Amino acid sequence: MEYLLDYFLFTFFASFGVLHIALAKKFSARYNFGVVILVLSYIWFFGSKNRDIPTMVEGAQLFLVFSVSVLLSLLSTKVFFSLKKEK
Repeated sequence: MEYLLDYFLFTFFASFGVLHIALAKKFSARYNFGVVILVLSYIWFFGSKNRDIPTMVEGAQLFLVFSVSVLLSLLSTKVFFSLKKEK
């Protein structure tokens, strides 16, 4: 179960970073923010624990967690951009 939470956080922040990179103008602060979030999520996920151990997590579970995290990342990005536009 802990692996699924780690995977959820990893895919959420990685997709959040990728979305900010995709929506940013070239080499702006938002672009740099996206790169930092993306790189830190990879460093945290693959550097914090030994992920090369057998788990009882199946592909369908990973797909569901990935889908939910990407959807929440899209919604978070939309909220983030709408708050920025209001200011």
